[in-house]
Amino acid sequence: MIKRLLPLFLFCSFCLSLAAQPPVVASHFPANLATAADKWTDISATFGQPISPGSVNAGAVKVFGRWSGPLAASVQLSADSLTIIVIPQTPFFAGEWVTVNLTKDIQSAAGVPMGRGYSWNFWVAATGGSLLQTAVDTIALRLPDEVYIQTYGAYAGDLNNDGFSDLAVINEASDDVRILLNDGAGHYSDFSVIPMGNLTPSPNEGADFNGDGEIDLAVSTAHSNEVRILFGDGQGGFPHIDVYNTGAGARGLSVLDCNSDGYDDIFITNRISDNITLLSNYGDGSFLVQDMNTAGDGETACAVADANNDGLPDVFIGSYNSQELSLLLGDGQGGFTFSDAIAVNGRPWMIAAADLNGDGFADVASANSNGNRMAIAFGDGNGQLSAPVHYTNSALLFPLAIDLGDLDGDGDLDIVTSNYSGPTFTVFENDGFGQFTLASTLPAPDKASCAILHDRDNDGDIDITGSDEGMDVLVLFENQGAVPSREPGSRMQASFSLAANPCRERCALIMGLPAPTVVTVALFDALGRLVLYETLGQLGSGRQQVLLDTGQLPEGLYWCRATAGAVQWTGAVVVAD
Repeated sequence: MIKRLLPLFLFCSFCLSLAAQPPVVASHFPANLATAADKWTDISATFGQPISPGSVNAGAVKVFGRWSGPLAASVQLSADSLTIIVIPQTPFFAGEWVTVNLTKDIQSAAGVPMGRGYSWNFWVAATGGSLLQTAVDTIALRLPDEVYIQTYGAYAGDLNNDGFSDLAVINEASDDVRILLNDGAGHYSDFSVIPMGNLTPSPNEGADFNGDGEIDLAVSTAHSNEVRILFGDGQGGFPHIDVYNTGAGARGLSVLDCNSDGYDDIFITNRISDNITLLSNYGDGSFLVQDMNTAGDGETACAVADANNDGLPDVFIGSYNSQELSLLLGDGQGGFTFSDAIAVNGRPWMIAAADLNGDGFADVASANSNGNRMAIAFGDGNGQLSAPVHYTNSALLFPLAIDLGDLDGDGDLDIVTSNYSGPTFTVFENDGFGQFTLASTLPAPDKASCAILHDRDNDGDIDITGSDEGMDVLVLFENQGAVPSREPGSRMQASFSLAANPCRERCALIMGLPAPTVVTVALFDALGRLVLYETLGQLGSGRQQVLLDTGQLPEGLYWCRATAGAVQWTGAVVVAD
């Protein structure tokens, strides 16, 4: 008898041990750093053990589109309590960078919290476009009595909730932010001015710092020691501003949830004081300020991505004086550990992080100002960086800024550099494997400072808005929507159909996949409630059948939503006895 009971005892002990463990994310969709998610994509995270329904709510999952802002969505738990599903109520903007944060307060069915959260990023797909864009308008930003305002760059978020990309433009010499609201056709007829004091505002980034569902702005001071938080009213105004002290020369600024509490924190690189400043959000838009040192000299630029695939945000840093790129790994509790550093040719002025070669790991691209070149370093998924690959040509004269986006809509990320002494914006085409060739050179009037890559006119492709800090203008370049030169399998259309309808014990979904693709399937009842959700993982190419278990469902009408890469299909399903 004792021998017979022993396996049962061991099994029960295993179950109790599992219940006492914090829940761990086993898989999620879209994948980390994916480059072609559908603008209506569902977002899901599947855990290794059941989750407490009481811990799953809108506050437990935060999704932010860089340009579209906080995502309006319903958050649901699958019937088996293993998968959290976020279903958008509004679409993302084409080509934008999206951040997903799961908080540390999500609990297992036994009430054990995660302890540290889980975070990842992905890009929304853009339609086929052109790498040679046409200048269609120039917007002058000086007031009648102004001579020089030094227009540096802009944030392109939807500031008034009309579904279009607006602009918050930073002007260093006039010490202000100028707000340009989109007219719904991709143009900007006027602007308002928000004074900032006299400490040279420079980079800015959007986030929802106080949790009210509106886009706020964080603005650093490139030659001084402040960061300003501008709280948005959702109508294009910013009636309240808070000021915090940082190190000197607060030039780089990134937003991340570094301690897994669901609130956006701010990471600042200070070139003059040679350190970094972390502003930890208390949850209401007020911040605790902490200064930290790194191994670099003259920390100038920063960019956030999960570089070692642990579900926690890490920070890449470009150091101006020591001419290097380095990587700090986050611990999900507000701490960072040095991981790697590599030397580059020239002084990094601005950097960007993403998967540039399609291997699923975070890479970093740098605009190396006095080196007259850009550098690409590839990550190995474990926190280490490759030796840099440098690119240069006659147009890359003192590149200040570097920006990423799928300009030609082929499923990989292209690069635009802003060359102060060119004066040009140079467009580099990605071959899908992280090798870049010069595709076009776009002229700037005097001193190219920054390029903003966004779907300005909502036609699905990415346009370029260039700022010129010599003439204080914005140059609007139009993407003409040309057919891309390369169409990888991930961007081809998948097909879906039901083998039989009505369904009984099983519902057979027939799929035709042109290439290996990650597939998810969700089933909703007539009231829109989620009743079944399956992450099928990456399925091979060709025609195949998936059986959905509908035998436990009551008779009635249901809706099936299947997602394969950037393609989404919805069809009616009838369940009958």
